[in-house]
Amino acid sequence: MRQRGNTYSLKQAVTFFLENHREPGFTIKMGEAYKIYLEERASEGVRARTLIQSKSVLKQFVEAHEDPYVHQATSQTLQSFLKGLRAKDGISPAKRKTWNNYRNELNHFFSWSGKQDLRTKRPWTFVNPVEGVHVFTAKQVAEQRPEVATTSVVDVEKIFSVLMRWRGGVLVKCFALAYFAGIRPDGEMKRLSPREKELINLATGMIKIPANVSKTKEARLVSITENLSEWLKAYPDIPIIPKNFDRLMKQARKHFGLSHDETRHSFISYHVALNRSVGDAALQAGNSETIVKKHYLNLYPVEGGHKFFEIIPDLKHRRAVSS
Repeated sequence: MRQRGNTYSLKQAVTFFLENHREPGFTIKMGEAYKIYLEERASEGVRARTLIQSKSVLKQFVEAHEDPYVHQATSQTLQSFLKGLRAKDGISPAKRKTWNNYRNELNHFFSWSGKQDLRTKRPWTFVNPVEGVHVFTAKQVAEQRPEVATTSVVDVEKIFSVLMRWRGGVLVKCFALAYFAGIRPDGEMKRLSPREKELINLATGMIKIPANVSKTKEARLVSITENLSEWLKAYPDIPIIPKNFDRLMKQARKHFGLSHDETRHSFISYHVALNRSVGDAALQAGNSETIVKKHYLNLYPVEGGHKFFEIIPDLKHRRAVSS
């Protein structure tokens, strides 16, 4: 009682002790716990790609700390784990964005672990150890953000000229939709392909991206530019997603030196250059204006926008030209 003094009441002292030192009645190791967590998230409709990312982070933490019990994790162990993350070179510390992403994944897991649920015998812990872990501000993250990767107009012409001659133009339609409509090749394009006749309307000049096709699960309309219309008309019988698409796309990206989202970055950047409207580009791309400005936009003059959206196919010479 003398040690407690007048600072804390007995009730406060007991509450603090129970929250920070009492082991839960049911204990579970993280290796088993995160599998239950991922199963529940999958049943809620969380995207497969998101689940893969979550599993990767949690598995790394489990392996780094020899599969501890959930309630044994502390802010210190989490801080140590995040400090140990490395960049792709295996030497440099991971970027602040990576730190925040890993922290967010762990935070979501421990927050979920602390919620009461009879089916899974939760709570498995009475405190969220991530709450005491440092998080970088948006400004600090932005300081390390690389320049948005976009393709020059000259290189876009070269890319399409090569694609028109490669394997009968099997990837031309896909690249045209990626560069001139900003549609995501690996997800949205695959869901759009079997419904091409239903969702791409050359007569109205619109592409419908329903919620079940969109990555963000929100429907949007994309205008078909005049040059995109020419590309789609030039290759009517070629599917958007051909056989062996993943292998072919990997080969093409490697050959042209394209980053993962470069086609989409290019569409948005040149669209803003041409129309001088971040808002309209955001509507067509299916992102907020803030996200567009932070992650997708590279500034070009109006002339650059005009030149980009004037690239059309010359079927006679099998090359891309400016209209």
